[in-house]
Amino acid sequence: MALVPPLALAGRLAPALAGLAVSGIAVGIQDSTIKALVADLVAPGQRATAYGVFAGIQGAFAIVGGLAVGWLYERSLTGLVIVVALTQVLARGVLATLLAARRA
Repeated sequence: MALVPPLALAGRLAPALAGLAVSGIAVGIQDSTIKALVADLVAPGQRATAYGVFAGIQGAFAIVGGLAVGWLYERSLTGLVIVVALTQVLARGVLATLLAARRA
């Protein structure tokens, strides 16, 4: 996902379409992986609640993220690309750390 901002915001059609394709693939992988992870972490009788809580939190942060992206877009396109890319790299690091701790 860190590739999406520079591609999508390059100002030309071909990179924007490539960014859209990368984003779609990443969201598809993310969605199925997260659902499988929730199913693995939560007891069967609590999965519906866990999915609901997860979706609520994800939705709330999507709103916050959208507002932040809009604010950055108005101020600095370069800043937006950097912030989004760094956020994706940071999120990957957090996920890797949590999965490693879970395996141990």
